[in-house]
Amino acid sequence: MPAGTGVTVMQKPSRKIMEEAAEWLTLMQDTPLSASEQTAFNRWRTLSPQHAQAWLTAQDLMGMIDAVPAEIGKTIWGRKRLDRRSALKALTSLLFIAPCAKLLWDEWPSLSADYKTSVGETQKVTLADGSRVHLNTASSINIHFSATERLVHLVEGEVLIETGKAGAGQKLPPFVVQTKSGRIRALGTRFSMRQFEDRQEVRVNVYEHGVAITPASGLAETRLHKGETLTFTSQKTSKAHKLTQADAPWVSGQLISDNMTLGDLIDEMSRYRVGILRCDPAVAHHRISGVFQLSKTDVALDVIASTLPVRLLRISPYWVSIVEK
Repeated sequence: MPAGTGVTVMQKPSRKIMEEAAEWLTLMQDTPLSASEQTAFNRWRTLSPQHAQAWLTAQDLMGMIDAVPAEIGKTIWGRKRLDRRSALKALTSLLFIAPCAKLLWDEWPSLSADYKTSVGETQKVTLADGSRVHLNTASSINIHFSATERLVHLVEGEVLIETGKAGAGQKLPPFVVQTKSGRIRALGTRFSMRQFEDRQEVRVNVYEHGVAITPASGLAETRLHKGETLTFTSQKTSKAHKLTQADAPWVSGQLISDNMTLGDLIDEMSRYRVGILRCDPAVAHHRISGVFQLSKTDVALDVIASTLPVRLLRISPYWVSIVEK
């Protein structure tokens, strides 16, 4: 944007922020917030301009619902009370059609994605060619198969792919994954990729055979082989390193920590929880090993608190901090 225009474009709220706004919205429909929940909500709402914008949109939605007479509310909304999934869809749709949408939300492609998961959810999809795609938390993909290419577009998040095998006398077109940073061509393989929105980077892990990676800038293709991992952006590809795990544990619902710092472990665990899960920098250096169930993160947090010199500060079910004991 030219200097001196005086126009500031606000960064769009992330998928996770909108999930959290929907969670607060549905919670407030049940009963008044407790004192601790109100404190947690006030902190959440003021975390960033994106959090504030998400909640303003939630207020607009509730105002629209309340303005509809109860007897016809069901016809319009499908229900007078929104559950979390319908609240999220309504919130993102409302933000998209708002007058300032071009500035606030120039795209929300995950809304119309062929397959998508919410925070804490995983899903397995079998494609027409027999390929299997595992979607991790808060992920979405589009599928475009043609006579010349089998294309999976990773809109956001993380997926693991097991490509389908050609039958006798059959020749399948190339299998390609398109990301914001470039393309990944499968070479008969099992591999995963995660798109990091905050730094416009993609991490690729190969568990079987290999892949060929081409950044969007058109740099030369890089081959990555079984047991290797690397990251790439649209402009460059990092050096390959050896994988520390033989497979992606999240596919089986696990988070494996092998002498991981507590800060890194909590960052990873927070991907699977709606709300705020944070680690105080004063305790982030502690190291821990273990196998944690992603469907039982509260249990995992209790184990961490009993293992390390830390305690859990639970402001509400949606705001948990790990602090010094």
